[in-house]
Amino acid sequence: MFIQPDFNMSMFHEEHYIRSLFRVFDPFIRLLRKHPPTNRAITVACLALFSTGLAVFQRQLQRSALAEAEVITLQTYDGHILPIVHLGTASTHDAIFTADSTRLTLTAKQSSGRAEWNTLTVPRGYTYSAALTDGSLVRLNAGSSLRFPSIFGPDKREVYMEGEAYFEAQDNANRSFTIHSGQADIIVLGTAFNVNTYDQHIRVSLVSGEVMVNVKGKMTRLKPGLAATIDKQSGQVSVTPFEENIVLAWLDGLQIYVAAPLRDICNALERMYNIRIHIDDPKLLGMHYSVIVNRQRPIQNFLEDLKATRKVHSVFDSMGELHLNFQ
Repeated sequence: MFIQPDFNMSMFHEEHYIRSLFRVFDPFIRLLRKHPPTNRAITVACLALFSTGLAVFQRQLQRSALAEAEVITLQTYDGHILPIVHLGTASTHDAIFTADSTRLTLTAKQSSGRAEWNTLTVPRGYTYSAALTDGSLVRLNAGSSLRFPSIFGPDKREVYMEGEAYFEAQDNANRSFTIHSGQADIIVLGTAFNVNTYDQHIRVSLVSGEVMVNVKGKMTRLKPGLAATIDKQSGQVSVTPFEENIVLAWLDGLQIYVAAPLRDICNALERMYNIRIHIDDPKLLGMHYSVIVNRQRPIQNFLEDLKATRKVHSVFDSMGELHLNFQ
């Protein structure tokens, strides 16, 4: 089990909240005591001002807490949720977890005989990797999660994922590797492939090796260079070629779109930059656009290009959310 801090975090945050609240409103309370209001109207106005200030203060604290929560986390089998940035090296019954700024690495210990499932969650605005105990590597894109056991069983290897991930599964003819992703199960022996579940489709793009995609008992075999697209509602599967340099661009911090709907591009930008984007003008919903977005560059680069080429105006509101309109 993980060693736990010797203080209660909920008590700490509650005490911090009360102290902060007192510091903000103490001068106001002192002023009222020294110069009490002389009529009912002034009293009501003072109370209204106090209530407004309290609401604003609470909203700011909520935003601060939300910002603090937007970190990469590991939830261990016993329910503890640990920020990766503070993890360092820790241990469970079955494995040793070692984390740095780019990767979580698992090292197997002697199995306890029971499955200990953990969940790695990568919020919007981040990417991260996990090296599993069998040597397989999983690279997670923004807004994704991976559920995995500390140690795989003797006859099979299974994980669950949401969002987008690139897998480099270790070859093991005696233990197949299965990824459960919504309505689809991807079964491999040793291969490299990408899985994307962001929208209403699941896309499995095979780079090397061979995979079987199982949807409601129907098996579809993929060869390198082909992608299976599964409709989440109907379960229908279609197989088409894919452009590896486009599909895997996110591994290098890029998003490449060729004549793509602006809404799809904005969905990706929301995950990449961890912001909310509103397309206020309905006419923009039909716009298609080609662009390369670099995660290392500010979103303003994209917005300036969009303005220069398509006359699309952008503005951030007081909540930091982005709005797009025709000029």
